[in-house]
Order: sequence, then C-alpha cells, then structure tokens
Amino acid sequence: MRWIVSLSVVLMACGGPQIPTHNGYKPKEAKPWKKTKALKLDDKGEFKADGDVSYPDMRRARWYEVDLPSNGQLALNVEATPPGDAVNDDFDLGLEVFDPSSRVIAKSDLEEADAHELVKKKTLVDLPPGKYLVHIYLQGRMDSADFVLRGSFKPTPAAEAKSNFPNDVPFTPTLPMVPIQDDTPRNYKQPTAVVTHTTKHPHAKDPTPPKVETPAAASLSARIIGMQVSGGGVVITVARGTSTGAATGMKGKVDGASASFTLSNCGDRTCSATIAATPDQLKNASSVTLLP
Repeated sequence: MRWIVSLSVVLMACGGPQIPTHNGYKPKEAKPWKKTKALKLDDKGEFKADGDVSYPDMRRARWYEVDLPSNGQLALNVEATPPGDAVNDDFDLGLEVFDPSSRVIAKSDLEEADAHELVKKKTLVDLPPGKYLVHIYLQGRMDSADFVLRGSFKPTPAAEAKSNFPNDVPFTPTLPMVPIQDDTPRNYKQPTAVVTHTTKHPHAKDPTPPKVETPAAASLSARIIGMQVSGGGVVITVARGTSTGAATGMKGKVDGASASFTLSNCGDRTCSATIAATPDQLKNASSVTLLP
C-alpha cells in the first residue's frame, strides 16, 4: 500500500508545474483599473515606472495613470524581462492606453504586429488634456516578468489665429445724398441751450436743483429760389434745404422788405407763398424768415 502511495506522489511530481485555473487577479480586485498608480511628469515632461507581474501569483496586470496638462504628444516605451528559465515563443507583455472617456486609443497584444516583442513603443499625437490610463498585463497563464515603463510628453504649440481679412468686413451701407454746395444761409446760427447752475452750501438741508432755462424757439431761415407774378401779387418759392421745420400754414416775412406771407403747398424740397407786393418791392429779396 505504501508503495502505491509513493508511486502516485512520484507521478504527480513528474507531471510538471500546475497551470493556473484562475484569471490572474486576486478575488478582492474585482475592478483593478480603479487602483491605479499616478505617474508624475518631471520638468522635462518625462516619467518612469518599474514593476513586476506574475500570472500564477495573481499579479497579472499593473495600471498607471498620467494627467496631461495640455494638448500634446505622448510617447510610451515598455521593456519586458521575463525570467531566464521561462522564456518561450508565446510570451507577450500586453499594453493598452485609454483616453479620458475610457476608450482604447492604443493597443499592443498577441493580435498586433509587434506581438512577442520584448520592447514595445507607442506614440500618440494630438491628445487633448486629461487623465489617461496605461494598462500592462500578461496573456499567458504561466508567464511572469519584470518591466520598465518610460514615457515623455511634448505639448503642442498653440495654433496661430488665422485672419481672412477683409472677407468678413461688411459692405458700406447706402449713405444719404449730400448736396455738392452748402445751402445753409450765411446768417443762420445754430441755437444753443443756456444752462444755469446754482451752488448750494455743503451743509444745506434742502438742496436746490440747478435750473435749466429753456431757450426761446428760434426762427428759421430759408432761401427764395423762385419768384413769379400772379394776379394777387407775387408767388415766391422757398427752399426747405436748411428749414426742415417749414410747414404749410407757417407765417413768415421777406428779409429786407416789409412783406409778410403764409406758407402753402409744402413738399419734400420746397414751399410756396403768395405775397401782396409788386416785383419791384421784392427785387432785392433773397431770403425769408419763418416765424415759429
């Protein structure tokens, strides 16, 4: 009986190492990607991390995170060193990179062209700022290895603002028509408001607000541009170029003559008036004064 038991032990010993049936992770590590190690960028924008992984010992993978401060390029270099007595053609140390949205943006495993390489390199360009995850893992159940992870970050220079001037400049709108010659009467003066300020004592209880004097309505001047004799006197035509307030029914008098009138038939540019006078009395008249 003892011989049978001893033979069974010898046969089991000759069968070689046992292949693990677990998934390579410890039971408590249900979500190992949440237990990451932060990689800090130095003054040169570089970082380095070393470690070891072992599938049989339930240390199948290592997770790292790197926080990129701006847009730029991230270069990764992973160098694996499996134990000398365990080197085989099927060994491969996998590598994955996840963006801030947890999407795989780079991968190197048995399905990629660099499978079974002990040194793997990845260069990721035009990356936006944010937190990126680096996953290093074994794929063979009997594999183990030491590794060194190196990385460097180079920010992307800010793009220069491009101008398409003058394509975005709008066309000049239609401007109002301006007479070639100024038709303002020589004796016309722009009315100005007179403001009187009252100074109060600093300790006065009832301050008196400043009084604003309202100027008297100013009269309007207009040029006589036409004169025609009619049965009841002389009909004059007055330009409204500088007399925008001229209107039908407004009273006025001829400058330099004792003749008064009432405007009639005011249009966009002219008004007319009939004056009880002779042409000789108005021969030197060139302008009129319109009363408010």
